[in-house]
Amino acid sequence: MSRFLLFRGAMVYNASMDPITAIKIVVLAAFVLVIILRTMGPTKNKAAIDRSLEYLGERLTPPKRPYVPDPLLYERFKADCTDPGLLAELASGIVRHCGMEPRNLRVVTVSDRELQDAAGTYRSDGENSLISIRVTPSSRPNILHSVLIHECMHYFLFRSGIRREERRENEILTDVATVYMGFYQYMFDGYIMVGYLRDSELKYVKEKMDNTYF
Repeated sequence: MSRFLLFRGAMVYNASMDPITAIKIVVLAAFVLVIILRTMGPTKNKAAIDRSLEYLGERLTPPKRPYVPDPLLYERFKADCTDPGLLAELASGIVRHCGMEPRNLRVVTVSDRELQDAAGTYRSDGENSLISIRVTPSSRPNILHSVLIHECMHYFLFRSGIRREERRENEILTDVATVYMGFYQYMFDGYIMVGYLRDSELKYVKEKMDNTYF
């Protein structure tokens, strides 16, 4: 099972503060935090990232071109990002970009009550695979797309016989593999609120890939 870690923040403010002012302060604080995180490089995850890149380099050849979803499909998805049928179509394209034909792969959406502590999960019984994507009324296409890419990468790595035994190390390997296989831009754009790696760490992976393969 994969589990995305959710970011939670809290701010204490004067109860008499004007609600509009309070919202502006929260938005500004979130913006500053995003800027700070995007300028920071890998910290505690650097060693795991480097190990993952070395492991993937021994097992896989990265695609020559970055992933680009079908334009018409992606426009439909942006208009209704919680449609499970559109998510399933996107998933097929993601897997095919990795050079694998999707087989016995099903994509479903679940509510936040059904899946409280994760943005998405991947399960397989060895033959059939299930990706569950958590959706809410405020779901955003860029975030759901990055979650879907991560879960599809679990599927691709599982079928390729590539994994780490320790769960967090395997999740980091999966995030690194999304960049390795050409999904950097869509992961970076959707990792503002979710992810095992910060977007600055995804950037670190991309820079190492550029220096090694391109």
